[in-house]
Amino acid sequence: MTRRSGDITTELTRANKLRSQAQAAHEAGDLDQACALYQALLTRNEPVAARLSDAINLGALLRQRGWLRQAADHYRRWLPLLPQTPTFSRNACNCLRQLGCAKEALAVVERCLQEHQSEVGLCIDRADCLLDLGQLQRSRALLESLLQSNPRLRAAWVSLGVVLARQQQLEAALQAFEQADRLEADQGQMAANRINLLKDLGRLTEAEALWNSLQPPQRNHRAVRGALAGLRMAQNQPELASQLLAQLCREQPDEPTHWLNWSACLRGLKYTVAPSEVLKRALQLHPEHWDLQEALGQALAEMGNDAATQRLWQRQARRPLADLKDVHVFNRQFLGISSPCLDATDLAEQARAWEQQKLAQGVGPLWPDLLTEPRDGRPLRVGYLTADACNHPVGRFLLPLLKQHDRQRVEPWVLSCGSHHDWITEQLQQACPQWLDLKAANDLQAARLVADLRLDVAVDLGGFTGGSRIGVLVYRPAPVQLSYLGYPAPTYLNCIDGWIGDETLFGGLQASDRTAHQLHCIDGGYMAFDAGDGIALPEREPSPAFRFGCFNHARKLSDAAIALFVAVLQAVPDAELVLKSISFHEAKERLRIQQRFARAGLDPKRLVLLDWVQGGLNHLMRYSAIDVALDPIPYGGATTTCEALWMGVPVITLAGAGMAGRLSASLLQAAGCGDWIANDRDDYVAKASMLHHKGQRRQGERQALREQVATSPMADARRLATGLEHLYAGLRQQEAAH
Repeated sequence: MTRRSGDITTELTRANKLRSQAQAAHEAGDLDQACALYQALLTRNEPVAARLSDAINLGALLRQRGWLRQAADHYRRWLPLLPQTPTFSRNACNCLRQLGCAKEALAVVERCLQEHQSEVGLCIDRADCLLDLGQLQRSRALLESLLQSNPRLRAAWVSLGVVLARQQQLEAALQAFEQADRLEADQGQMAANRINLLKDLGRLTEAEALWNSLQPPQRNHRAVRGALAGLRMAQNQPELASQLLAQLCREQPDEPTHWLNWSACLRGLKYTVAPSEVLKRALQLHPEHWDLQEALGQALAEMGNDAATQRLWQRQARRPLADLKDVHVFNRQFLGISSPCLDATDLAEQARAWEQQKLAQGVGPLWPDLLTEPRDGRPLRVGYLTADACNHPVGRFLLPLLKQHDRQRVEPWVLSCGSHHDWITEQLQQACPQWLDLKAANDLQAARLVADLRLDVAVDLGGFTGGSRIGVLVYRPAPVQLSYLGYPAPTYLNCIDGWIGDETLFGGLQASDRTAHQLHCIDGGYMAFDAGDGIALPEREPSPAFRFGCFNHARKLSDAAIALFVAVLQAVPDAELVLKSISFHEAKERLRIQQRFARAGLDPKRLVLLDWVQGGLNHLMRYSAIDVALDPIPYGGATTTCEALWMGVPVITLAGAGMAGRLSASLLQAAGCGDWIANDRDDYVAKASMLHHKGQRRQGERQALREQVATSPMADARRLATGLEHLYAGLRQQEAAH
């Protein structure tokens, strides 16, 4: 039956009326009504041009409401049915990219490009999709080609800046963003990008000056405030950064980066519970966001909730290892030291896959392309690679070694990639004037700089800890590369030739870890402790009860450690347990720890949590509150064990599995206190009970222990330096003979 022209006219009138109502509802902010009207229009048999317009408008509305999944389904339904126009395809591409469906977004763009080859916006979107997929070089080549044809494409300069930043070409990225700003200034996004890059380049004064130069409307831009938060963190002002990020999360909850940065800032402020709460709130809004899931897994693992971390990681098991970002690899490797979430086989597979991925981005080993200098008549050049050349356990243990190195035998270099500078940094620079700052270079650039030093030996001190740059050594900038001091586990990387420790430290390695690297044992212990001068021994503070204590960070209080400590307290019913952790400034963390011990069977009246105190000396004085220190399991202490012994307090440790389980055992052995090393849990409880039987620790006993430690190998940095010098020389000679 043929429709009459009057009927058609009536239908068109109705459709136009609906369309006008939809537009009016949209302009009035009634998005529910606008969506409903556009959906009704799309069910009608309208002309193609009208349907296309309605589909574009509905997609935009769904995205505006944050309904990305519904918007994606909308695009998937209508893209095959309507003409491939740049506007509709680009909108669909951006939606799919927001959902993390970069491969699907790329397919949408490339289909449209078949009909619109000269559409510049589509070409830039294609480059952005390639960026999302990690194909940085292809993305960069496409953008550079576009800019060669038309250097005034502001959007291409912006995207190129992002690509260059991802490639760690920070100076070039900064220039790209500056060029975009010269072409057309925006409300603040480019200024934010430039502040971030200047911060990453370590040019904090310039970043601050740029922020100060902005007008109030630009300063109030969300991206600028986010960049300012990052700058404040780099300036070691985490309180200000946290305030900025909390406000941004309230204003822009749909931006996952704000939540990630806020949780990281809270961790930097030594909060434990708050970061996990922030991440849980973020995941309610972004349940599939991988970075948020990874961050929450780390936060829960540090709270001892391994089961929850395991569940999160199992949900991500379908993702290929190649998709793991550096930060994800580092977190998993580090947590794997003391968590059952990953076994040694998983850790080794992951680490080596990451190494191969890094190598694929580089140019192969760097040191062989340099002329080998004769080694006769000159000291060995040894570079210590660290992000912790500051008031950090690594920096404090490195300092006495640098002071004691024989400059006739070794020319030490500090290869610093950290951003913190403090009084320990100044002492390290005085002890070792040969200092190379790598923090602004990417791994490949840093490897090139290190190779130019013509080192004989490069020693990584960080492994997979936060901020570490072990990726530099993947490119082989030195002929001999070793792992030492700051990472209590094998790295499993093929670029690491050896792992430095001692017989006690390596005594609990399982077979796979024992063969991961060549093991090198230093006689007398692999570390040396120097507490400095003028630290008096305080009197035991008054308290009627004998007190055991643990001053390790509360993240080491695993369920196993709590059960062991409670077993000790059950064996000596009149004793108390004193805990001290920087995280105890958080009320919720104190309550969490109290509840965990209560569930394990300890009367809350027998648990004492010490307040956090400012300053290292004040911290040491708190050892006046305890008589015997209990070392946690499975990840024991190192700095805390040295400090306890120096303050005259015995330490009971269990010689556990892996290097992390024998840190304290190694130090006790070197200090001549091997009698306090337990072989099993019953022995641990028995040794604690024996020391309790002797009563509260008297001043004379404390002084005697300090004197014993002061004359032991543990306090002999020259002994350590000599042992390492012999090791370096031997390994360099072996390598030269090959």
